[in-house]
Amino acid sequence: MGGKMVVFISGECGDSCYYCPVSENRFGKDNFYANELKTSDLQDFVYESYRMNALGAGITGGDPLLHLDRVVELIKLLKAEFGTSYHVHLYTTGRYATRDALSELLSVGLDEIRFHPVKPQYLSAVEKALGLGMEVGLEIPAIPGEEEKITKLIEWARSKKIKFVNINELELTERNLMNLASKGLKVGHGLAGVSGSFNTSLKILETFNESEVSLHYCSSVYKDVVETRTRFIRTVRTSAKPYEEITGEGTLVRALVKTKLDLSDFGEKKGEFFAISPTLIDMLPRNEFDEIWLVEELPYGQKIHEKLIYSKTKKS
Repeated sequence: MGGKMVVFISGECGDSCYYCPVSENRFGKDNFYANELKTSDLQDFVYESYRMNALGAGITGGDPLLHLDRVVELIKLLKAEFGTSYHVHLYTTGRYATRDALSELLSVGLDEIRFHPVKPQYLSAVEKALGLGMEVGLEIPAIPGEEEKITKLIEWARSKKIKFVNINELELTERNLMNLASKGLKVGHGLAGVSGSFNTSLKILETFNESEVSLHYCSSVYKDVVETRTRFIRTVRTSAKPYEEITGEGTLVRALVKTKLDLSDFGEKKGEFFAISPTLIDMLPRNEFDEIWLVEELPYGQKIHEKLIYSKTKKS
């Protein structure tokens, strides 16, 4: 999804999976986000899609179908602005996936629906989507110790000729930490990959190596680092200001200088400071500066690092 805008349409969901990785500030709350940007206007999703030069959008939550009207309106908006080639997929458990809801999604141009059937009865929703001719896949976590359950689900998917099954490495987050710890699960590698989840995925992939259903494995490292970095880089390439330098992580670096000089030709005034390119720092007379800061930010304005590198009044 690195080339797609992430649409977090609401944190509300009728299921309470103990392993749900949604953060505390989003879980159960009816807020929506365009990538990392909290918003209250669907039009902002159009702006954000332009900002990152997105190839499409993935709609997630919570369960997006709890807010079907909002989802339908957004898909119409995105398709009208970017055309039918703008690929939109949606994640749902299937709890609220009635035939009418699925038909409406299909009618406005939803390209693909991915089910995480957390309960056996939700499989009927998958069958409804298949019956309507929708592009259908499954997206499930690799929970250690549940190899048999996952294997049966994939066998069922193969029998129904479901196009693909995505197996995600189980992620440990601040919100699900205690729930996972109570079951003896802890971080095995990277920042959030749960111990044993990769081995569970590997066993399943080996079991179905020659099967008719397409299986894909997504590690927590890939999702959190590669996809996020790709999204950041796409965003800053179109939104970075001329004086901002782009790092390999998709962050922006600028110099903030406090001076009596007029540096309008090199950047822009921000309060008492001029924002300029870090490469200019060594080209300008240091004795004309009161302070020089290096600032690094995410594409959405969150400051992640700042360093005072020069001050007339104190050592840097």
